[in-house]
Parts: sequence; C-alpha cells; structure tokens
Amino acid sequence: MSIRTAAEALVRVMVEHGIDTVFGTVGHGNLPLVDAIAGEPRLRYISAYHEQVAIHAADAYYRTSGRVAAVVTTVGPGATNLTTGLGDALLDCSAVVVITGGVPSAYVRRDPLQALSVAVDNAQWEIFRPLTKRVHPVGSARDVVPEFRRAYAEAINGRPGPVLLHVPLDFFSEGIEDEGGAGPSPRYVPYPDPTAIARAAALIRAAECPLIYAGGGAQQQNAPEAVSALASRYGIPVATSMSGQGVINEDHPLSLGTTGVVGTRTGNTAIREADVVIAIGTRFPEMDASSWRPDFFAQFPPARLIHIDIDPDVINRGVFPAEVGIVADAAAAAGALAEELADSPPSFPAWRERVAELKSAWEQELAVVRATDQLPFEPAYLLTRLRAALPDDAVLVSGVGIRHAVAQHFAIRRPRTLVVGSGFGTMGQEPAAAIGAAQALPGRAVVAPIGDGALLACLAAIPTAVTAGTNLTWLLLDNGGYASIAVYQAKHYGRLLGTDFVTSGAKPYAVDYTQLARSFGAWTDRVTSAEDLEPKLKAAIAYDGPAMLVVPVTPRPRIQGTGHWDVNDIFAAGAAIRAGSGDG
Repeated sequence: MSIRTAAEALVRVMVEHGIDTVFGTVGHGNLPLVDAIAGEPRLRYISAYHEQVAIHAADAYYRTSGRVAAVVTTVGPGATNLTTGLGDALLDCSAVVVITGGVPSAYVRRDPLQALSVAVDNAQWEIFRPLTKRVHPVGSARDVVPEFRRAYAEAINGRPGPVLLHVPLDFFSEGIEDEGGAGPSPRYVPYPDPTAIARAAALIRAAECPLIYAGGGAQQQNAPEAVSALASRYGIPVATSMSGQGVINEDHPLSLGTTGVVGTRTGNTAIREADVVIAIGTRFPEMDASSWRPDFFAQFPPARLIHIDIDPDVINRGVFPAEVGIVADAAAAAGALAEELADSPPSFPAWRERVAELKSAWEQELAVVRATDQLPFEPAYLLTRLRAALPDDAVLVSGVGIRHAVAQHFAIRRPRTLVVGSGFGTMGQEPAAAIGAAQALPGRAVVAPIGDGALLACLAAIPTAVTAGTNLTWLLLDNGGYASIAVYQAKHYGRLLGTDFVTSGAKPYAVDYTQLARSFGAWTDRVTSAEDLEPKLKAAIAYDGPAMLVVPVTPRPRIQGTGHWDVNDIFAAGAAIRAGSGDG
C-alpha cells in the first residue's frame, strides 16, 4: 500500500482498466489530474480545442474499436460544453467515461468561481442526469477510485453509454492510501432464456418470409459475426437501421440495406412483406421505422416479432408488441438461435428469390444518379466514387446531412466501420468523430464526408487533429448552406430563411475552406472538375496527417424518399393553413 494523490491513483486505475487514450481540455478544475496523466507514459492525451470535440472523439473511439476512452474537462463551461456530445453517445449507446472537475468541496454554498448555485447549491452535475447512464458526484478523495470502477462497469455493461464522475477539484490533490491490484471491472454477458430461444426458433421454422432487423446493438462485441452467420446459414435476409449498417456486408446477397425515410427501397419493401421479424439490438428509431407507420414499415400483427435486446426496457415498451422477447447479449442470442435451428434447418428459396429481384430493381433505379458526374456533384455520384477508392476496412464518418445518401449509395462492408449520429443527430459531430476513429484505429483509412454547416459548427476539430497528428480525411461537401433542411423548407413553405448561407443583403456568402484548413496546418485542395475528383481524392486519402478535400455538391440532391416521416405531414398541415388564410 502506498500514499498517492487521488489523481495519481485515478490514473493508475484508468490504465488498469485498459484505457490508453484521454481526450480533454485543461483548466484549474482538473489541472492535478492532467498533470498525473502527463506522468503516465501508457496514457495518450489528445488536447481538444473545445470540449465538444473531446466527447465526440471519445464516442467514435468506442464505436469503431469497442474500447473505452476517457474524457477529462474542467469546472463550469468546461463541463457544460460536453452536453451535446453526451446526448449523441447516450442515444447511440457508446461507452465513455467522463471526468469533470468541480468547485472546491469547502466552497459549496459560498458562490465560488464558476459554480452553478442559484437554484440548487453545487448543481453542475445535475445538468448531466438526462445525458448519461449515470452521474457519480464523488463525495471524498478516497471515493475517487471506487467510483471510477463503478462508472467504468456501468459504461460497458447492459446498454453501453456515457457515465460521468464529478470530482471537486481539491480531491484530486489529496493524499490517499492506494491499495491497487483489484483488477479491471468485468463485462457481464447475459445469455438468453432457452425457452424463449425455442419459441423464437419455432416461429422462424414456420415462417415463409423471415427477416433479421439489426440495429446498433448488433454492432457490439462479437455480435456482427454471430448475426451474419445466422443469416447466411439459414438464408434469412437482413435489413438494418442506420446505426446497424455493416453488421452484414452490404454487398452480401442477403443484405437489404437500411429501412426508413430515405432507406433503400429493398429494405422498406422487404420489412413490409416479412411475416416474421427477428429484431436484434434496436429500439426501432423514428426515422428508421418510418414514424412506425404500418403502411411504410412492418405491421405487428399480422407479422410476428421476435425482439432481442440487452436492455429489458426496450422490449414491449409501446412501440411494437413482441410475440417473443429475449433479454440477452446480441451475440449470445444469435448464436443460441443458430444452434436451436441446427437440427431442422429451414430454407426460404422463394423469399430469397424475391429479395434478389428487389435488390436488382433498386440498383437499376439508382444507376442514373450514381453516374451523373456534372459539378456541383450529386452526393450519389461522389459516394459511389469514394466507395471505389477505399478499402473494405476503411471507416466512414457520416454527417447528419449526408447520412441518408450514405445509406443508399455507400456499401458498408465491415462491422463498426460507419460512425453515424442517428439518435441525437448532432450537426458538427462528424468533424470531431473522425479524430476518435483515427486514434482508435491507426493505419486504417478514415474518411468523413462532412457538410459545410457541420464544419462551421465544430471548427475546433481542425486544430485538434493537426496538433495530434491525426491521419484522417475530411471530404467537405460545399453546398452553401444547410441543404438537408432546406429541402423540407422549400418543399413545404416555398421560401428559404436561415438555410442558405447569405449576407444581410441576400447575397451568397462563400467561405474559402481551403484557406481556412491551410491556416490551421491541414493539407487541403479543391475539386474543380469531374476529371480531377479521383486523383485529388486519392491524394487526400494518402496524405499522412489531416487532409481536407473541398468538393462542390448540389444544394438540391436527388434523394429517393422510400419511406415516410410524420414530420412532413405536420409541416404540410401548417403550410396548408397558412395558404388558406392568404398569409404570405
């Protein structure tokens, strides 16, 4: 047993738990902890130029590698700047451990610097309750290490997510007795109830048109391999949510692509025609489930639902009724189903033939837009060329504006090679998330097609990547505005406000993003013709460091709306009232 500061003991236990990367910012509220990190050669510290960059990077670090990174920030705004990124990590089930400094413990009720104490004394940690799985306000220096152990276990077990430790800054500097040697917190793997597995297998055997529907939970440890094996062995087609892309190779004959508002027509048609749906690791998100409309998504009943999830609160929560609910680890449940079906393997030749017809028709439907090479480019053409330029194991970080085009035009071929903000949908996540993916998987190509609006929302990602020497490529889609929202605004209201980048005089406001990136020290270039897209794309991907290739894209892309979103109906109703009143 030795005497260490609580900060030094915390750093030791972080390493003990396998953490090797810390994203953070420095302030007086966490300076002792950052100094302890500086003294630990097994920890890599990535200095973020804004706290939002740190949390988005740590989120993507986990999603691509399955390993936990830590985020450390200071008191006050250093902590509150994390809120948006925590929402993404929480709703997309990403395990992160966040450590925020707090005001000195003896100063509570004295209104100290950066304290939030108007409504409730020392209320900083209260802000994070709806944004994390759990918040741990640490009560003493000797509690720092055990509370970290609890936080790590909570982050990785069950439905993964962010957990936050709030540590008064004086605790970091206190000496404590550090016993050490307790070992890392284990990951608990819940196995399925054999009775439920038998009932599920009976439904599958009796089915004519079964379908696996995989969500982000099917990306967790060993699950993609188990789900793909189940599908391939018994000929069951697979559709996914956006966060489930890559659970099965999307070039596989059984892959249907995504469902939802702008999913694939194959996926949306097949899930409506399926008579048994095996849903694995999904909450049936609104946009992926076409606002839960049975005329655009599955109808339960008459279709029969087998719902597998590690979180019992997800099953039969009022979205769709499950005939068989299985609370279990996705990999364990998929493996158990495969074993249960082994004695009398089902076969669905007619259903597989139907799926092949749907896939062929969909590919023909997209052929023209994918081949349109005029500037400004269609996202479909750009993503088609990008897919051809990248190896199968490249990581794509998709922005909230481009994610639907990615779902239709960029085949994800390996598990955990797509980072997409599908739950909270933060514009600005993608420039920073690419940093985390690249730090987690050195040597792998990491490319982030990002909107110009997203970059402006998170400019601090550029200097963060440059100073860290991060090897990544931002593909900046320059369309002069928030095009994904402008589409809805133009459709329903016939006029634009706030979605195009214009001056107060309504003149287009253009940013020279190449000069901007160059000023921070990144490699940069701009595509000016269809002919120079491929060579400049290859040069950007090959560059050893952060690179930004600026590509003009059309602000009015041709996207195939194959599903439904009730928000469109809400907009249309309001616009009809306005039109009837003669206003505007």
